[in-house]
Order: sequence, then C-alpha cells, then structure tokens
Amino acid sequence: MKTAKSLAGVLILVLILSVSWSGQVGAAPARGGNLTIGVDQEAVGLDPNLVTAFSSVARVGLMYNRLVRYDNDLDIIPDLAESWEIPDNLTYTFHLRKGVKFHDGAELTSEDVKFTLDRILDPKTGSPALSYLAPVKKVEAPSRYEVTIRLKEPMASLLSVLASDNLSVVPKHAVEKQGNLQRVVVGTGPFKLADYVPDNYMKLVRNPNYFKPGEPYLDSVTFKVIPEQMSLLAAVRSRNLDMAAISEGGIIVQARRDSGLSVEQVPSLNARTFGFNVTRAPFNDERVRQAVALALDREQIIAAAEFGFGQPTGPVPASAKKWALPVSAFPSYERNIARAKQLLAEAGLPNGFAFSILCAASYEGGLPVAQVIQSQLKQIGVTANLEVVEWGAYIDRWVKRDYQGIVELRGGGADPDRFLYRMLHSTGSVNNFLFKNAQVDELLEKGRSAVDYKTRKNVYDAAQKLIVEKAPVIFLYVGNENAAMQKYVKGFNVMPNGALYYLEETWLDK
Repeated sequence: MKTAKSLAGVLILVLILSVSWSGQVGAAPARGGNLTIGVDQEAVGLDPNLVTAFSSVARVGLMYNRLVRYDNDLDIIPDLAESWEIPDNLTYTFHLRKGVKFHDGAELTSEDVKFTLDRILDPKTGSPALSYLAPVKKVEAPSRYEVTIRLKEPMASLLSVLASDNLSVVPKHAVEKQGNLQRVVVGTGPFKLADYVPDNYMKLVRNPNYFKPGEPYLDSVTFKVIPEQMSLLAAVRSRNLDMAAISEGGIIVQARRDSGLSVEQVPSLNARTFGFNVTRAPFNDERVRQAVALALDREQIIAAAEFGFGQPTGPVPASAKKWALPVSAFPSYERNIARAKQLLAEAGLPNGFAFSILCAASYEGGLPVAQVIQSQLKQIGVTANLEVVEWGAYIDRWVKRDYQGIVELRGGGADPDRFLYRMLHSTGSVNNFLFKNAQVDELLEKGRSAVDYKTRKNVYDAAQKLIVEKAPVIFLYVGNENAAMQKYVKGFNVMPNGALYYLEETWLDK
C-alpha cells in the first residue's frame, strides 16, 4: 500500500511538471520578445515633471520611477524608496534602494531626489505637480541614500502625491545639461528609449540594469500610434498588435465578442469633465454655469459616448469609493430644463447664447461627449459650436486657458487631495478654469492638512457639494480603463489610473 501511494505521488508530480512545462498551467514567465501596443494619440513631451497629457504620462511611467507607487489595488508600495518612516505629522524620511542606475549609468542618490522635488517646487519650472507639494517646507538629503521631506503643515495625502508620475525622479546632471527632458529620456525605469518617430512609433528596450532582479521579461515594447479606435481593434485582430489601449465603448463591445482576444477592464480613476474659463462671459456668471449643468443628462452622455461603460460622478471620481459622494447628494444632477431656462433669464440671457467647446477627435479630447452636450444644450436655447482641433493644438490651448468651454479627461489619484487641490484651489497648478472661491480654498486646505479620516471625509463631502453648486467645471462620469490583447500576453494588469507599470511583469506565452 505504501509503495502504491508513493508511485501515485510520483505520477501526479510528473503530470504536474509536464503540464507546467507545456505552458498550460503554472508556466514560468518566458523571457524575450517584443510587445507591440497600439495607442490612439501621440505623447506630448517626455519630461515627467512637465508633461500633462495622459499619452505622455503612460509612457514616461515605464522609463522613470517614483519614490513610491500604486499597485493595481491602489495601495502604496515601495518603488525607489525601499522603506520610509513618519516620526511625526511634519516629517517623512525615505530610505532609497542602493545601486539604482539611471539609463546613462550614473547612480541615483538622494541628491537626485532632492533636486527633482526642488525643481517641481520652483514656480519657474512650470510643473503641473507644483500644487501637490505646496505644504512642503524643505527637502533634505542627509546622506547618500536618505531623503527627508519636512512639511509646513500636516499633509495626509503626501504618499499618494509621491506616487504621481509627475513626481518621477530625474537625474540632476542630465537636467542641468539638457535644460529639460522633453526630448531626452534619462530615467531609472524598466525600459529605455531606443527609437522615436513622432506620430508613428516609439520603441523602448529592456533596461538590463533595472533594480528589480529579472525584470522586465520583455526585450522591448513598441508603441504604435493609430488614431482610429476601430483600426486599433482591427490591428489586434490581425495580430499586427499584441495589445491596444481601447477607449471607445462601442469598440470594446466588439472586442469582447471576439473569442480570440482577451479584454481587461477596470473602473477608471479618471473623470470626464466639461469645464469653463470662468473669466470669460457668460461663464463668469455662476447662474449660467448652473443652467448648463441642469441641462445635461449624464446617463444619455454615457450611453451615447461610452456605450454604457461608465457611471455618473461627482467631483471625486466615483471609483474612489472611500471618498466619493453618491450623485444623489447633488440636486443639480437631476435634469431640469425649466429651471435652467429660468436661471438664464435671471442672468439676462432669456434667449440663450452661443459659445464654443474646445475638443479633439482622440478619446482624451472628448469629441463624442461634446457632440452629445451640443445636442442637449439646444433644449435651453444655447448653441454650442465645436472647435475640433488636433491633439497638440488642444494641449497648447489647454495650457494657455484659451477656450470658453472644454471637454477633458481629468486624472489624479485615489486620494481626493490629489484630484481636487491642483484643479480647483485658486493657486492650483492646473486650475485651467481660473476659478477662485475662498470657501472652496478653505475646505481644500483643511482636507489636505487633516489626518483623521472622519474629519477629512466630512471636509471633502462639504467641498464636493460646494464645487457642484459653483459649477466651474461639470463632472460627468468615470469610464473604464480597457485593454484588448492577444491571449498569449501574460502578467499584465489594467490599472484604474491608466498606468502601464505592469508591462515590467508582462511576458509572451508563444
């Protein structure tokens, strides 16, 4: 009996090993190969401390590292910092990994971290992350592998802030030589820039000196720019692409019907918004903004623009469930045409008005959303003319605040401070609405400095209601982050913030 059991165990072990070896179950990651990923728009700059477009942020996230980062559960995990200490509410000390190399071979030290944070804090740099670090008093580098951040006041969101790709660590020596890194990449990330033809492709190759042993598994990742979403899916189906970042709901419906593909989806942390330059008439009158808000039907927008893949959201993305208020908390989310017309009349516009909406044909530029808004506003006598521009022009005008109305995709993080402060505080670095309100400022400052969760929750609940009431920007919905890929693509996780970090763990089973 003992012999029979032993023989059975051996046979089972042989079977397990055989199945594992064949790649059917429990296969070890295979090394090598190139993964080609399709995207619908080009990167607009490559300096992590300066870029604003999601198309840029996603790519620089593969070539640079931050002190800490999110995992796909939105928990903070180590990145360049292998550990940290918080001895009091005003002091954070980070212990860096030793031996981390930039792509040019130079070692990363605490001086590079200090230089990066000081660079972002300098208003002359023009970093969109400046508002993130407003409470920082001083950055110190007491030793080669230790960095201390001292705050002027408590900042409960600091770790979340440091997980932003805009706070990726750059080499002091390279910036001092180049001026900025918009065209030159010198990071520490799993991939290095090898070749780049704008509006065509970008090839990244494996960093052999990456600090995570054995990673990445891929030899290279190639981004191909294919503006049309249907063409992206066609390229995946024909195996000209291994993976594609698909945004449009209708294309995702088709991809999910294809048994030969794998489709991964997670609720997004990025919110679709419709905002105003509140310094330009008639949107300098909050009654006009409120009227526009009351004329919109979010469910109809989601159905038309996203094929139903999304949910209405307030100022904190609905997917950040710990902080987001349900939309039932906002009375103006109930469409009310009569009240909207009344508000316009009170604002001296009984016959409506005409204005322009800046948008772009790419997903981030929100043309389908703008078209639905255009149709809905006709019911209150408002004519919305669509200014459809190419992506680079859209970004340029976004930076210059050169618009009346604009459809955007706004990103941030799982913490409300990261999402709201820089966007709606009067000093916010990406407050492109030029909105100023003392009460909103006070609430956002209190939320940033409060450490206790219950206190912060109450503050941000009040802030969300006030922001919706003042309506400098109308929060529409959160969609999904989607990827359509070949079934031989393994190890990739779609992240709620759209980051592609998990390409460092991706491998090809073919």
